[in-house]
Amino acid sequence: MEFVLNGVSHALQPDDIRSALRPARPEPVREHWVDVDGVHWPPKQVFALATRIDRSEFTSHLALRHLQRLGFRTSDWSGSRVERPTEAAPQAAAPVERRVTTGQPPLSTRDVVLIGCSGSKAGTAGPAAELFTGAAFVKGREHARASGQPWYVLSAKYGLLSPDEVIAPYDVYLGDQSTTYRKTWGAGVVAQLSRLHDLSGVVVEVHAGKTYCDPLLAPLAASGAILRQPLAGLRQGERLSWYGAQSTGDTPGSAPVQPEIVPDVSALLDGHRAVSPEDFLASGRERADQPGLYSWWVDASGAAALSAGLGHEVPPGLIYAGRAGGIRPSGVVSTNTLWGRVGTMHLGGNRSFSTFRLTLTAALAKSGTPVDDERALTDWMHRHLRVAVLPLPVADVVTAEDRLLEIADPPLNLRDVPQTPLRRTLSRLRSTLA
Repeated sequence: MEFVLNGVSHALQPDDIRSALRPARPEPVREHWVDVDGVHWPPKQVFALATRIDRSEFTSHLALRHLQRLGFRTSDWSGSRVERPTEAAPQAAAPVERRVTTGQPPLSTRDVVLIGCSGSKAGTAGPAAELFTGAAFVKGREHARASGQPWYVLSAKYGLLSPDEVIAPYDVYLGDQSTTYRKTWGAGVVAQLSRLHDLSGVVVEVHAGKTYCDPLLAPLAASGAILRQPLAGLRQGERLSWYGAQSTGDTPGSAPVQPEIVPDVSALLDGHRAVSPEDFLASGRERADQPGLYSWWVDASGAAALSAGLGHEVPPGLIYAGRAGGIRPSGVVSTNTLWGRVGTMHLGGNRSFSTFRLTLTAALAKSGTPVDDERALTDWMHRHLRVAVLPLPVADVVTAEDRLLEIADPPLNLRDVPQTPLRRTLSRLRSTLA
């Protein structure tokens, strides 16, 4: 099987998979799995070992799609959330001597709490506990305070911060850094922590994403600590729901609520349901004057222009997705609608008020496509793009968008998706225009 990922051609056969896995051991299976000769493996682990592509550059669903093409049986990766397989996965547990867990010991047990920093920050220097303003950080901070245990902030730039340590705002995201940086960062965090606590047998509860937790696994294990991630596998909306359940019902540290049912987003993944901008506008405001999700699709010639401008391959198909309306992390309900987002901002606005128009301008600027003029960009969109929309109840929009981005991994999206060379290029080009 041959395929192209991030502009690089690859060839893969079933025997390549088996050879790559022979010296390895399966990591714990969270949600999705691939069956290789009777053993369940996490798809990203298998795909990374076989291709030597960094895990940050692809999603689980991309790995599942290619592994299915090779004939391997996998978990369902359609738009609906599915349960994990009930049968045991041989050798899937981490070696006992590492003493690293993601769901044990019992959730009522913790000795130290670490809260991951957020991209949203106050505008001026302040204590670490107050500098970060993202919704998940604020909820995690309150959870840590209520626990009565020592707690610290995980900073991509500074490592481990005491809550009262005063620092200035910065712009560093751990996922953007090299593998060496992340490995050194993890070792440094544990070294800082070990100077404050004897870590032998200590339960370290971490509230952060996989990007921040993974570098801590090996050094915490070496120190004799036990890592627990109560939010592992939950996306942003589900994490906020988890914190809400702790504050309104059970005591902090009790068993997490089950992830909410995610709305079906398959309508946005079917190119046959996408319509031309002209047809969308002709259908009128009434049909789309409500919150929901949308996906933008590009034809072959449009994809070629985007590829030329970015220097990375953009295949024809779904290139961008987003939401209109929904409940913001602050709890405020957005009044935006699909008509306002797609019909007014995308097709009738300008790049100063439309992230999608800014993205297209940045991607096309070096391709020879005349996009400096807003009217010219709109004309290009009418010629080469189609759009699909999915109205949803306001309470479902954010959770459904998380699922859509996870499944579709649109190449021109920059938020809540893995970093890739294409996205790094796009981000750099956009920064010159913003």
